Amino acid sequence: MARAKLENCPACGRSLPDFGGWPAWCRDCGWGLDPDALRPAVPSSRFAAWWQRRNAAAEADELKRLLAEPALLSRAHSRRTTIYAAAVAVHLVTLALLGAGVWVMTTHIVTVLKVFAGVVTFGLVAITFPMHRLRPPTATTRNGVQATLTVAGTIARAIGVKAPTRVRVTSYGHSEPPTSGRVVTVDVDRWRRLDYGGRVALLAHELAHHNGHDPRRTMLVTLASETLDGWLALLRPDPRSAQRRARRASRRGPGITTGARLTGLSELVLPIVIAPVYGAVLLVGWVLRESGSVAGVRAELYADALAAGTGGTRGVERVTQLIDGELAEMVSAGQGLTPVADLPEPERERRRRIAVANGSRIDSMHPTFAARLQMLAAIPTPQSELYVNASDIDTTTRELAALAPPKE
Repeated sequence: MARAKLENCPACGRSLPDFGGWPAWCRDCGWGLDPDALRPAVPSSRFAAWWQRRNAAAEADELKRLLAEPALLSRAHSRRTTIYAAAVAVHLVTLALLGAGVWVMTTHIVTVLKVFAGVVTFGLVAITFPMHRLRPPTATTRNGVQATLTVAGTIARAIGVKAPTRVRVTSYGHSEPPTSGRVVTVDVDRWRRLDYGGRVALLAHELAHHNGHDPRRTMLVTLASETLDGWLALLRPDPRSAQRRARRASRRGPGITTGARLTGLSELVLPIVIAPVYGAVLLVGWVLRESGSVAGVRAELYADALAAGTGGTRGVERVTQLIDGELAEMVSAGQGLTPVADLPEPERERRRRIAVANGSRIDSMHPTFAARLQMLAAIPTPQSELYVNASDIDTTTRELAALAPPKE
């Protein structure tokens, strides 16, 4: 494109590098950066906007503490105990329902009532508890992934976690639930975009999730959070009920009002009865999510720091490449793999600047790219570098490609 061959910035006149076929822009004045891409996304509702601002402020406060004292990264967040306590409370309620169902089924009450109470209690558990999470994860053991497990074991020992025994491969758009610490999950699309250093950083970051610092990634909290989602789906008022009442009223005609009033009052009884339960579910969910988001920020930033520690003096560069790979994944939306090594540095910096300006993140579990880049710049640079055999990395690439899920 002719625009990419400009030698000087049209706005400030400063010299521009060679952008090749990528969009031209100016580091000094920001010419060429899309103004719309620099604006943060605005939620559709006021409540969502308020919640976003609240979370952003909490994450900013946590980042400020960590930047002032990077040693805090290695300490588990103080809210972890509160999160676990809330999760245990949710599971105790589920167990209490199961116990009540078993007790009712063993009493000598009328059979019809016994069956009805049993169906209600066991049905509540079946509706609210995420049964699908109890299925074993689809992961591959040592046969066929020897090199992957060897590399992962070497990195795991370096960052202080247990070596995995199974490998699970995902790709863009295929989210997988958290697993135990013996399973390492690798995004094969992200892996393909990175070179040797970025791939080591990717494995180190994924393995660091199993150090126990992020309570959101434990099965205890994951099951509790999804159980609360089940309760909310069950207790939340149906927005279509008002439409049904309006249709019934239109069929009755304008002269019949007494029956409509009685129907309206009867429909109010159930929400009034379940309101305390609904409020309790919202409260416990707020504890899990509010506390978990801040604790998760620290844990994810610590995972970046551990990944950087495997690269010695080039560790920050490696994790930055990992972030560049995630940005490339978001830009391409899983289509047209472009290795990070093929992206010129100006294009990588352009994407970083846009991500920092609009406050984006790879997913809801991670901090913003801005927070990750700030923290990387503040952590001390280790001198020792972890050695991983390059041929093993190449073999790992072939093993992961063989396990990659088919493209839809």
